[in-house]
Amino acid sequence: MVVDYFDKLSFLCEMYDAEADLIVELVLNYFPFDNSCQVLNVKKGTTLVRRVHLPTLKVEMLQVGNTIKVFSRLLLIKDCAPATKKKMFSHFESTFALIKPVPAEMHGKIIAFIAKKGFRIVRMKNGKINKKFAMALYEHIAGSDVLPVVINYLTGGEVIGLELVGPDAVKEWRRALGPTDPSKAAPGTLRRMFASNKLENVAHGVRNRETADKMLELFFGRTKEKISRFPFRATFKDCTCCIIKPHAVIDGNAGHILEQISSSKKFFISAMAMFSVTITNAEEFYEVYKDVVPEYKSACIQLAEGKCIALEVKCRDPSQNAVCEFRKLCGPRDPEICRQLYPDCIRALYGKNVIENAVHCTDLPEDGVSEVEYFFRLIAANE
Repeated sequence: MVVDYFDKLSFLCEMYDAEADLIVELVLNYFPFDNSCQVLNVKKGTTLVRRVHLPTLKVEMLQVGNTIKVFSRLLLIKDCAPATKKKMFSHFESTFALIKPVPAEMHGKIIAFIAKKGFRIVRMKNGKINKKFAMALYEHIAGSDVLPVVINYLTGGEVIGLELVGPDAVKEWRRALGPTDPSKAAPGTLRRMFASNKLENVAHGVRNRETADKMLELFFGRTKEKISRFPFRATFKDCTCCIIKPHAVIDGNAGHILEQISSSKKFFISAMAMFSVTITNAEEFYEVYKDVVPEYKSACIQLAEGKCIALEVKCRDPSQNAVCEFRKLCGPRDPEICRQLYPDCIRALYGKNVIENAVHCTDLPEDGVSEVEYFFRLIAANE
């Protein structure tokens, strides 16, 4: 998102006051000019945090539903002021994008391309689509001779559905894709870079907002019985859990991490989805580290600061233990140690510090399935 350096962005937040045992409504003002903020209790007319430079706070973290830490205070963002909404989201819209059945090692490249083009991914899930969904996606060519070929191709392999948000997202995503025929696509477009022919042209973009809304509901929505229209692909067997943390998503590194995993000769990703994690979720998920590692509380906060991507990862060789082997690809918890000893591991390349270390991976061999279940069953049921 693009905001003017001289803007003041205002957000309505909630904070739990342990002493009073109540929820307090606060206003967070953020100033992009110098990356500073202040926190006000408007009802009492008091200032909790005077305007101060806060390097850890980024404008991309200021999304409704995220939990942010302002010094010792945890603030849950509930809403933003109308003027802020206009500044941050003017001309913003959602579109539906579908990564077609392509080799898994291309998924990361495509997602990295999406981030580089300035789109924000707010929902993502891999799956297999049925003929009915494919027909709805391509209803604009209903009756044509090529439709059966397209339907067979789309339903014959795994796809990834995404909700992309950005200014004029429908039009801009189609522009980023390029024409259906890759040979006619301009340099720098997705299809020119990665597509081989008109059928296997990497990804799909809808033509208008109405179709975008329809396809988003069909892919990510639920039935009247509250069942996902397209179930998550997790198998909960012989697996380990990997969480691409919010800071890595915000920094545009999710695609690179996915590419590193998928291109490995040892691993493949059997399920992936994007989730929002509350502080309560994070504390439950990281409970094994409570009173064990000093960074426990900070790690919980970081996981709740934005969208994360959960993965079920398996070994290509089923005789190998996925948890133990995948930990080697991630590296030790401290990225500085990684850079010294294992410079090619994920945390060495994309981690910043012990808290923002790019990914979480299951530590104990017996916890792989339960950690995958936590995201793809427990959190997924409430998404």
